[in-house]
Amino acid sequence: MDEDSYLGRILIIDDEKENTNIIKDILEDVNYRAVIASSASEAKTMIIGNEFDLVLMDVWMPGQDGMSLLDEWTSIGYDTPIVMMSGHAETSDVVRALKLGAVDFLQKPLHDLLPIIRNILTREAPVDSNQEVSGIDFSLKLKEARNIFEKQYLLHHLALHDNNIAVVAEKAGLERTTLYRKLKDLGIDKK
Repeated sequence: MDEDSYLGRILIIDDEKENTNIIKDILEDVNYRAVIASSASEAKTMIIGNEFDLVLMDVWMPGQDGMSLLDEWTSIGYDTPIVMMSGHAETSDVVRALKLGAVDFLQKPLHDLLPIIRNILTREAPVDSNQEVSGIDFSLKLKEARNIFEKQYLLHHLALHDNNIAVVAEKAGLERTTLYRKLKDLGIDKK
């Protein structure tokens, strides 16, 4: 098949051969091009001279683990979206991966993989974080204007992070219970 007819090129980095072959088959069945690396060192070699649209990377691998490779690639400006995967991750692993630059964190065994990948590959480019606040009538009382801003802010982050309350709470600097209360007060359905 012509390389241009694929929906996207995906690098899978995982030392569990059975797992990677299943993921590869699922992806190729729907017209993605999947390439497998069984270690961090193999993945580093593969990205030289090759462009990928997405990287799926396991956290635990022999040799260099996925978290340190994520940190290394982020620090050198590798800008391909990276999704971390693990069968036994703690919440702290998820938070750490997202802080290091992962766009998502998937729990193994992977369920509903294709909609997640399709969503990541079709997301709009991030907007400038210094964008101006729009749609606020400056004649309003401060509390009313703040509620409009908070609603826009939270809807933006909920959409960006697939309604993941833990991630949005972290981004907003709020406790989850505070975020839930704020969403309710603002009339935002978090589902």
